[in-house]
Amino acid sequence: MLAPSKTLAPLRHKSYRLLFLSFVISMVGDGVWLVALPWITITIGGGSSDLAMVVGAESVGLVSCVLVGGALADRYPRKAVIAWSFVASLAVLSAVAVAHASGHLAVWHLTAAAFVLGASAAVSGPAADAFTPDLVPEEDLHAANALESVVRSLAARMAGPALGGVLISLFSPLPVILLDAASFGVAALCAWSVKPLRAAGGQDGEEADGEPVPYRKALSYLFGERWLWVLILWSGVVLLLQTGPRQVLLPFVIHNDLGGDARDYGTLLAVFGISAMAGSLFLASRRPPRHYPLWMLLAWTAGAAPLALMVFVPSFWMLLPLAAVYGVFSSMGNVYWSTLVQTRVPAAVRGRVFSIDWLGSLALVPVSMALAGIGSGREFVVWFFVLGGTLPVLLTLLTLRYVDLRALAPGDDAPAAKGPDEELAAQPA
Repeated sequence: MLAPSKTLAPLRHKSYRLLFLSFVISMVGDGVWLVALPWITITIGGGSSDLAMVVGAESVGLVSCVLVGGALADRYPRKAVIAWSFVASLAVLSAVAVAHASGHLAVWHLTAAAFVLGASAAVSGPAADAFTPDLVPEEDLHAANALESVVRSLAARMAGPALGGVLISLFSPLPVILLDAASFGVAALCAWSVKPLRAAGGQDGEEADGEPVPYRKALSYLFGERWLWVLILWSGVVLLLQTGPRQVLLPFVIHNDLGGDARDYGTLLAVFGISAMAGSLFLASRRPPRHYPLWMLLAWTAGAAPLALMVFVPSFWMLLPLAAVYGVFSSMGNVYWSTLVQTRVPAAVRGRVFSIDWLGSLALVPVSMALAGIGSGREFVVWFFVLGGTLPVLLTLLTLRYVDLRALAPGDDAPAAKGPDEELAAQPA
């Protein structure tokens, strides 16, 4: 049974409520834009290649700016970094609205805007992840991460796209663009109003002596923590193995092998989204278990394994429980991971660690897509799915062999772990 008081505990803190509200508003805006963008491209005469270029520009902006975003989050007050990234989104969408109203909107305008929106997300995302521990007590941090996971599924994947579809069907694209721009303006105001409970050193990204931590020292810390870089590498390799099968090949499996259609694929995605929310809500109502880093890795592995079975099911309906297992356990692993980094990584380098984590997760995704796109034939598809579901199990066994996860969340039988601030202080200047 869920405990609502525990689930909503982070919202007792005014500053976190403001950050959470900005997060919700911006996520809804992202969902609206996701649906509106194709129709805007079509209304100005663009084709599929134009849309691919626009969507690709957003990905390039995200990947190319994420390390910069982490550095900004550690050097300047994080609420300012988040707010100014939202202001950048407001400005670029306002410019798109003006170009559309004047009849001069072109594909290159959308491409440039998409790049800026991707860059804005690359700046605000790591900063928000790093900022949350400064807004809530540590005992509420786990529930805060779970709530954010729920909102990401509900707002960006369900409510936002649904609202965007309704608005596009009722109005021209211009009011939708203006609404999306306004959402980032309101989100920026909420972020500016946040007052942290605490900060690291003098400012968010300073050491005790007031000097910003150099990027070299932040990298030295990251690579000095085996658990940190190994788990980031684990995530990147698993996404390389799984993204192509899930996002490129699975629709063809549904269509060619199971006789399904787009409605079936939409149903599968809905099951994934609902189960992901269920997993996050479950964690939000409970304190993290002893040695939760171990549970995190096991949850990620359990979420990856169903991919190996998806290519062998005899009917579409048997895919749904596999999608539910993936949604529940992958969301639980992600919540545990956010809590682990926020509690174990020093505040002075937390933004850069999160940005490197984002980059590690995203860097190999295009390679996975390309591999799925060039492959053909039933045998290739089967092997891609099987490897995507089984190799993570092997990676987990290797990780458990070389990384002592018990030391990250001390219990009665765990070895004593050096505090994160002490670990950073021990790094050479």
